[in-house]
Amino acid sequence: MTKGRSAGTTEGRDAATVVGRNAAIAAGCIAGVAEGRDAGTGRDGAMAMGPNVAAVCEVGAAVTEAGDTEAVTGHGTGVLEDHDADVTQGDDAGAVGGRAVGAVRPVVSVRENGAVGQEVVGEPLLRVEHLVKDFPVTAGAVLRRKVGAVSAVADVSFSVGAGETFGLVGESGSGKTTVGRCIVGLETPSGGSVRIGGAELMSLRGKALRQRRQDTHLVFQDTYSSLDPRMRVGAIVAEPMVIHGVGTRAGRAARVRELLGEVGLPGAAAQRYPHEFSGGQRQRIALARALALEPKLIVADEPVSALDVSIQAQILNLMSDLRRRHGLTYVFISHDLSVVRYLSTRIGVMYLGKLVETGPAAQVYRSPRHPYTRGLIDTVPVADPWAGRGRAAVITGELPSARTPPSGCRFRTRCPLAQEICAHEEPLMRVFGDGHRAACHFPLAESGAAAAECTPREKDVRG
Repeated sequence: MTKGRSAGTTEGRDAATVVGRNAAIAAGCIAGVAEGRDAGTGRDGAMAMGPNVAAVCEVGAAVTEAGDTEAVTGHGTGVLEDHDADVTQGDDAGAVGGRAVGAVRPVVSVRENGAVGQEVVGEPLLRVEHLVKDFPVTAGAVLRRKVGAVSAVADVSFSVGAGETFGLVGESGSGKTTVGRCIVGLETPSGGSVRIGGAELMSLRGKALRQRRQDTHLVFQDTYSSLDPRMRVGAIVAEPMVIHGVGTRAGRAARVRELLGEVGLPGAAAQRYPHEFSGGQRQRIALARALALEPKLIVADEPVSALDVSIQAQILNLMSDLRRRHGLTYVFISHDLSVVRYLSTRIGVMYLGKLVETGPAAQVYRSPRHPYTRGLIDTVPVADPWAGRGRAAVITGELPSARTPPSGCRFRTRCPLAQEICAHEEPLMRVFGDGHRAACHFPLAESGAAAAECTPREKDVRG
């Protein structure tokens, strides 16, 4: 494979190619400096990176209003050194037979394909109603007894339509991963219901439950632990088909090759072990396994958080392509609101087991109504060091314990707008139009700034 010679090829671990009709460069984390004599050129004629030009890239900046030009990195834009003739060793170069898979291209937002982030009308594919999940706290070395409970999820409700991507975002400890595990049946809810295709998951038994599990799949964050290091990739991808008795041995082998090709890996990768691949390539293997049974719903739990920014863009592009190609529905879980915004049609923001805001992705990002959402947006880094100088830190302090959550509004101990009522009354979801809801006694104004009538919180509501 050539390195730094042909147009459109960059060198360096974090090299990224920027594409856009107006040569727009997305704001965000520095992706790297391209080396080599020739400057890369994108499909639309935008210059990617020349000598001594720093490429700046933020994955979340790629989502714009319908019709706007987007600037992201495409599949396989960074060509790395060969591991061998088939599989590259670098961070997800995605080479097949020594050729880069996928060209630099602008990515079409899911909202530009007709979905505008409205609330689900009619019977959704997934309906979560008043979901509760408590984990018992026990004491005693021999005779263990329950002495309390950790409320990981507290009365969460949302729905997801077929072909939609619903993003769940929040800090570590917010309960978003527990919600995902309850959806796929890895955790048993303490209360509430999870309906997939109109069927109540908790009421299914035997063959009906087995069939329903074919319709859902969970993509884990840590591919080191989710991919068995003792199994070859072919056996890993084929395992769901073996468990459910799908196809013959020869048919499964052909299906494995087909799936690996769909995620940008060569057929020869089936004979290798997970440790022989980069982090991005292992996540491609996990996606191939998720597609094995042709599921309707995929729950992706932090699938790109451990990857470099340029590789994140490639995996997100791949997931978007797979959604359009197979009609998939995603529940996308992440702590990074910019990443969730990029892929999602609608967004739900969780804090300490509660859903505090939900609505169309563009609207929530442009005009958040809950102070916690505003704080998450302000934590997203920007390329211009002067742009964020006027932003005040909205979120301060540590996340409270889920075992003893604050009374009233759970966010009040960290909220700059908290008042006396916040300590005594739990806020209800308020509708702000167009499917946008937020649970706050003092919601932010239309611009996302604090309403004029709100005053700083009293000291006695901190505790």
